[in-house]
Amino acid sequence: MANMIPTNRDMRVNDFFGDVFSNFWQDDSFKVDIKENDDNFEVAADLPGFDKKDIHVDYDNDVLSIQASHEHESEDQDEESGYIRKERSSYSQSRQFMLKNIDEDKISAEYVDGVLNITLPKAKENDTERKQIEIK
Repeated sequence: MANMIPTNRDMRVNDFFGDVFSNFWQDDSFKVDIKENDDNFEVAADLPGFDKKDIHVDYDNDVLSIQASHEHESEDQDEESGYIRKERSSYSQSRQFMLKNIDEDKISAEYVDGVLNITLPKAKENDTERKQIEIK
């Protein structure tokens, strides 16, 4: 029962390391939902605060890649004190997912209200069959 109650020393160590490690390992990537239907995959990526021009989507070698970047610049100036402050920030996030058997020519995407929706139609079954190559 004594092991169930932390000592003051344990609390300080856990508080310190808990905060440091929880911030270090925190997952800052955007959230994605993938739904498989009979004829396609539906991908919904939450990207609030991004402009459509800052989002890049591609599909190559059975991998769907979503990248989003954001740059912000602000400037404050107080003429009385002569204080000028200019701050810049930028960050980018990316996610990749392996989705096989996709008809690449029919992939579509739409970005509305901070959500990127991608539809990846499945290829016809006969399109994915292996073809025997005759050796001459």
